[in-house]
Amino acid sequence: MSDSIHPADLAAWRRAIREAVDDPDPVLANLKITRCHYLLSRALGDVLGADAGANFHSWAVWGSRKAGATIRQEDLDQARRDGTAAGGVVGTVVGLALGWLLLAWAGWPVAPAVAMIGAGCGALTGRGIIARSRRVSARLILAGNRTVLADVGTLTARFVARFHDRSDPDPGALGDFLAGVRPGPAAAGGQDLLRRAFALYFAARFAPDAAARQEATYLANCLAVYHEHVRLEPYIRGSMPWIVRRCVTKRLLQFDIGPARLAVAHDVPPLAGLAVPASLAALTNRDAVAFLAATAGCAPGDGTGVGARDWTKIRERMRYVFQLFRLRHLDPGVLGPPYGPDGLAAIAAGARPAGRL
Repeated sequence: MSDSIHPADLAAWRRAIREAVDDPDPVLANLKITRCHYLLSRALGDVLGADAGANFHSWAVWGSRKAGATIRQEDLDQARRDGTAAGGVVGTVVGLALGWLLLAWAGWPVAPAVAMIGAGCGALTGRGIIARSRRVSARLILAGNRTVLADVGTLTARFVARFHDRSDPDPGALGDFLAGVRPGPAAAGGQDLLRRAFALYFAARFAPDAAARQEATYLANCLAVYHEHVRLEPYIRGSMPWIVRRCVTKRLLQFDIGPARLAVAHDVPPLAGLAVPASLAALTNRDAVAFLAATAGCAPGDGTGVGARDWTKIRERMRYVFQLFRLRHLDPGVLGPPYGPDGLAAIAAGARPAGRL
């Protein structure tokens, strides 16, 4: 398999997606999924135009790459340390409370002693919870990884095959394409949000200028990612035990976008000191902007005040992601490959690349 697929070859796209999603090896499945997102990002970018900015799959590349770290259990040691610390704190608090209740009966020495016992038990319990939860997380995150590619990737392949060589904005062609999109809300397995997203990608394809193209692409990305996160809700919540959700959000949810390292607990850093790309400074699609504001609990802003405290809360996720997508829409790093040429070639051949991923 080469490092590209002809845009019109829908059978080849479907085959690549199916092989990635169905691979029984969790590590290889994730690597193939990441590669598929990269190929789809390039193909959709060619359809939308070189100046359209990042598309949904451009971002999905890096989300899938981050998922791979958990699937491969590369974050287990840090997670154990965080779980031990969190469990120790909870155990200490419980121990102190119990010691206080026993104070009148046993005297002062019992409170610190019970607190120490509680801390030790809590630390061991927290470490055990994390060890088990990381295994569960790896399974759930891979399931979500597969879901996103099968759901959104399949539509993107159809869109690329249908519109890669069209020069006329034929509403009938768009209608035919959208007729194959499942009706209904994302929570019920429908694709209403994706219907709106791909209508915007169509608008971007035939936009009169770069600014209009970039706005339509950005808004399409947001609708698609919200659809994705609604579908991923049970996987995300199930992968993070409630006792360590804030700790995991703060300490483990760091990710790479090209050469940049970001963290969901922090504000989104601007690109080259520019708070917002000029093309996205004043969004004109009122319906889409109102939807984003209602979904995230705030209107699209400059990336400040969006750091998440609990990644299992979808409004916090969307508040961060919508601003990330806006501020870094024109970041060349987003469009870059997740692995080097040798790594991508190895994945295409069905092998795990050498070295650290």
